[in-house]
Amino acid sequence: MEKNVRRYSAFIPRWCQAFGDHAPDPGGEGRAVEWLVGADAVGIVVLPEIRRMLTHELLGARNPELEFNARSVRLNQRTFDQMNILGHPGYAALRELLLGADQLHLFLTYHLIHPPGTRIITVARKPPLPLLYKEMAPLPVIVSE
Repeated sequence: MEKNVRRYSAFIPRWCQAFGDHAPDPGGEGRAVEWLVGADAVGIVVLPEIRRMLTHELLGARNPELEFNARSVRLNQRTFDQMNILGHPGYAALRELLLGADQLHLFLTYHLIHPPGTRIITVARKPPLPLLYKEMAPLPVIVSE
């Protein structure tokens, strides 16, 4: 199944809205990937060096290619297939969101429980605040079984 996810970047760099209520990820801070699962959104906090690469690829000017499989994720030429990440309930929630929502939105958020400067790559059913974000070209996402 292919979906177009609407992408947004902040009008002012480093400004973003709060992620909001979510289920805690036990032990998430000790891992390379921490999942935030809310009622209508899934967020991913990754190590800063990985976040810079992901942010550049997903929210940069280029048109990225993103494919979610049951056992891997491909972003352009990179394939991620670490089962400790892909087997996590947060990844399952993200796949469910991708498969179930008619319209999705991708943007950066923050949360007060994380250190200053931490950004959360967020996929949500609701668009971000138009006062803070401008829309970019959509992100085509392939989700396969």
